Amino acid sequence: MPGGQPQTAGWPPPGTGYPPPGTGWPPPGYPPPYAYPGYPQGPGKTTTSSGRIVGIVVAAVVALVLLVCGCLCVAGLWLDQTDPDPVAEEPWVVPDDDGWTAPTTGPIIPERPTAPQLPTTSPTPSKKPVTRPTSGPAPVTVVYQLSGSGVVDLAYFDAESDLIHVDGQKLPWRTTIRTNGKSRVMVEARWADDEGERPLDCTVTVTGAGKPVVDKTRGYWSTSCGRD
Repeated sequence: MPGGQPQTAGWPPPGTGYPPPGTGWPPPGYPPPYAYPGYPQGPGKTTTSSGRIVGIVVAAVVALVLLVCGCLCVAGLWLDQTDPDPVAEEPWVVPDDDGWTAPTTGPIIPERPTAPQLPTTSPTPSKKPVTRPTSGPAPVTVVYQLSGSGVVDLAYFDAESDLIHVDGQKLPWRTTIRTNGKSRVMVEARWADDEGERPLDCTVTVTGAGKPVVDKTRGYWSTSCGRD
């Protein structure tokens, strides 16, 4: 065959001088025209195996993609069913009552009495006062006096110059001592309650040592008179 062209159906074209088909061309053993790459196949010929392989691969890829998508959807539905709806929890509060004990019944601080508590018995001094020296003459007489209305805490010097304390003494109050004239003479007092400012008078009268001496003082919260 001129040019080495294989003969196929419709080949050679009419009027080209090539022998028409069916005239013994191509000779026996000549390869069919579709054996050459790129040469068109004749009608009625089946597809090659490479085309079938490509189709199988594409179908497998599509099936794999669909399988993965289906698995993801099923897993999402399963998680939604197993995970309960979130519930807001109550905030955790640090207890602030560790070691705290409830108070017992009754008032914590005793109520203040509405009126001063007056002593039911006579007040007792810090020591028994000495009204006269144990030895020697006692020509001097000292009279201590406190006047007012209420209860006081007081202190005075006795015949031996010891300071005597008397608490809760109801007024008026008076006591007399005798000394040798060398003892200290003084009395002081202050209100035992807290009911406000009130007059408080003290008087010390000394006789027997010349002209009488009187020392008188008025105070309100407290008072003091005499000589030390």
